[in-house]
Amino acid sequence: MRTGDRTWGIIFGAVILLSIPACSGYSVERVSVDTSGGVTSRWTDTDARLTAKTMIRKVLETPWLSQFKEQHGRLPVVELGQIVNRSDQHINTRLFLNHFQDALLDSGKVVFVTASEAHRRQAEAEREYQMKHARTSTIHSPGQLTGADFLITGSINSYTASRGGKTVRYYETHLKAIDLTTNEILWGSQYQVKKIATQSSMGF
Repeated sequence: MRTGDRTWGIIFGAVILLSIPACSGYSVERVSVDTSGGVTSRWTDTDARLTAKTMIRKVLETPWLSQFKEQHGRLPVVELGQIVNRSDQHINTRLFLNHFQDALLDSGKVVFVTASEAHRRQAEAEREYQMKHARTSTIHSPGQLTGADFLITGSINSYTASRGGKTVRYYETHLKAIDLTTNEILWGSQYQVKKIATQSSMGF
């Protein structure tokens, strides 16, 4: 083989090798739970907002909030408890809770009190400071907190199945509202996000 032919052969082989990784493809699609078939199949901020929006619609469609207002003549006081992450990956449940709380507050149908220990400690420290330094008419003294009527808690679970270069991930969020007087569960609902990731070795 002549030198020129050998050189062109090396160049052609290098081009083929370099083009192979570029042909690989990875695609993700967010689909209905009832549908078989994004950038990632993992839980994202979009999933948190979508789940919160759906769960808000579900909680507002049920009668327990309006029934409480009719019986007591005031809005129910709600506290957000812990959302346990039982999925196979790290999920920032606080992100979901923030979306859920903001949307429920915007509905004007509930009053929220904080369940955060950090927030409670900060508020307590501020009240102690006021007791020492603020004018008497402006002091918010201890023992005046608003107690919650309901505790909303729940979990996020996941299920993953892989076959033939395709991975299916289910994320199921389940919430329930507990009456803090009776411990009765007055509302419960779940919402699923199904995502399919396809990894192909060649894009042809």
